[in-house]
This record gives sequence, structure tokens and C-alpha cells, in this order.
Amino acid sequence: MIHLVLVIALVFLLSIQTTFLRVIFPGNVVPDLILIVAVYSGIHLKKNRGIWLAALIGFLQDCLSGGLLGVNFLSKGLVGLFFCSIKDKIIVQGIIPIGFFMFATSLVDGMIYFVSMTSLMGGHFKSNFLFSSIILFGVCNAVIAPFLFYILDKIRQLLRRKFPSQVFESI
Repeated sequence: MIHLVLVIALVFLLSIQTTFLRVIFPGNVVPDLILIVAVYSGIHLKKNRGIWLAALIGFLQDCLSGGLLGVNFLSKGLVGLFFCSIKDKIIVQGIIPIGFFMFATSLVDGMIYFVSMTSLMGGHFKSNFLFSSIILFGVCNAVIAPFLFYILDKIRQLLRRKFPSQVFESI
């Protein structure tokens, strides 16, 4: 049951990202809510569940986006791996650390996308792509991430109170 709820929530976030946020944010730069959830899962889930959930999130995004299959799986999986490995060494709480790590993660995610599209697909980008789109993408994610982290924390606390003996104790 928890897996079904998780998949429905991820599809809902992806649909918000691809429809509603495209109307609000001008241009081609839209915050990546799925990337923010991947970072959140890497930080807050126990053991290696953050890696697997982040990779699943990327795979789901690949399946629903219709683009090159595997790019988001790779980038979100690497994000989950990175944050699972550093979550015990660095405290990622508060607006500034979350914003900083989301900016850096967005740059890495954008570079993985850029390299995969230019090398595997033979796509061509404008010369100012790296300096405008990826940096604006990182800034948008850094601004949105603390708010989404706060909402995800509240949802996690609510689920722990409502279902204390369920699977949520491992989250």
C-alpha cells in the first residue's frame, strides 16, 4: 500500500512540475521537484533506501517524460548515492545548507543531462546553455527546495503519528 501511495505522489509531483509550474515560471527553466524529492530521500531515508528511492524516482521520471530513457535514472540515482553517503557527516538542515546543496546538485544534474544529450543523442545546444539555463535551474531549485523540504517533513511527521506501527517507522 505504501508503495502505491508513493508512486501516486511522485506522479502527482511530476504532473505539477510539467504542467502547472511551466505556466508560473517563464522561459524554459522550471524547478525540478523530482530532483528535490530525490535529495530529500537521500538525506532522510535510512540505510540505502534513499539510493533506491532516488533511482526509482529517476526511472519513473524517465518513463513519464518520453525522453532518453536512463538519464534521470542515472542522475537521480547518483544524487541519492551522494546524499546517502554524506548524510552522517554533514547536517543538511536549514535554508542556506539546503539551498547550497540543491544548487550544486542542480548543476550536476544539468551537466549529466547536457553530456548525455550531446554525446549519446548528438543534440546541439546554444553556447549560452551552460551559463544561463543550468544556473537559473540551480537557483530555482535552491529557492524552492527549503519550502518543499518543510512540506515533506510535515507529511512524514503526520504519517508517523497516524500510522506509528506501519512501514513509516523505517522512513
